[in-house]
Amino acid sequence: MPRRPFPRSPVHPARRSRWPRSNPARGIPRRTRSRMLRFGPPPACRTPTAGVSGRTAASAHTASRRRSHMNTPHGAWPVMLTPFHDDRSIDLDTLDGYTDWLIEQGSAGLFPVALSGEMYELTEAERIEVARRVVARAAGRVPVVAASITTGTAREQADAAQRLAKSGVDQVVLVTPLLAPAGVPETDATDIALDIAHLAPEIDFGIYECPLPFARTLSTASVARLAESGRFGFFKETTGRIDVIAERVAAASGTPLEVFAAAPGITQQVIAAGGAGVSGWAVNAYPDLAARVASGADDARLDEAQRLLTVAEKVVGPAYPNSAKLLVAHRSGLAFAPVSRWRHEGVDPAALIAFDDLAVSTGLL
Repeated sequence: MPRRPFPRSPVHPARRSRWPRSNPARGIPRRTRSRMLRFGPPPACRTPTAGVSGRTAASAHTASRRRSHMNTPHGAWPVMLTPFHDDRSIDLDTLDGYTDWLIEQGSAGLFPVALSGEMYELTEAERIEVARRVVARAAGRVPVVAASITTGTAREQADAAQRLAKSGVDQVVLVTPLLAPAGVPETDATDIALDIAHLAPEIDFGIYECPLPFARTLSTASVARLAESGRFGFFKETTGRIDVIAERVAAASGTPLEVFAAAPGITQQVIAAGGAGVSGWAVNAYPDLAARVASGADDARLDEAQRLLTVAEKVVGPAYPNSAKLLVAHRSGLAFAPVSRWRHEGVDPAALIAFDDLAVSTGLL
């Protein structure tokens, strides 16, 4: 009896119907065949939807469905600092106050458990607790996203994403350098991101080109693939190049994916290029200023506001994150100690407060 190209038992009838008649299994490598049984055929093997160039019927349907509810408003998204007591335990009461202050200052959304939040210095239980606390305090006023930083197989990363999602975050953000080891092509890392999304269909995802432990920048083609899947919303890009950002915005057009710049100094240009906003260092301490610039409003002093935000980024940088923590304490009145598990550099309070006084004197805050 001749061997069947695919066994009947592992293939669900709904999955079997997706195989095009014109693409028999004969000649497909065993590894590829196994992957296709798990995740479905690759895009080139699927039948495109009429009128949707390069997108499959399934992905077009998913993107349309996700667009109807994925919540990624444009504007300023602080990458929230994590407050610590002097013994470096997490100060949850100050975290509550910080959440309120950021929202009151005009933040469009919140990103706790990012690099600025010292995610690599937190245990998984702490990361989930911080995310849960911010979600509870935000109470639906703005969306909240948080990063999942588990490495390993797609299944292991999907499991970690599902654990974090139980905190109530609107999106779980995948970190590009953690998707696969260094040296793995970014196209393969993108495959893994899509596999993770496939394995956790109930979750909305984001993507973050975190510069540590190493930089993995996505190609425009990979950004387009993530966008067209309909599964990714918040995208924090870190190239800082307006030409690249414009390409990414174009690639994501008509999908749920929204491009946010990590560099506050280019916020105006990002908005002009069609980007969604900014999510970077200075936003944590100057969310009101970042929100003003990211609004793209007809504001006679918008250029001045952008210049001040650019200077704020440079002032905060050398002793970050403690510098930003001190400025938050000064501006908000919160007991936000300049204590970090990540970087222990001391800060110059007099210089930081002098800058803030100067910023206030401009009338832009």
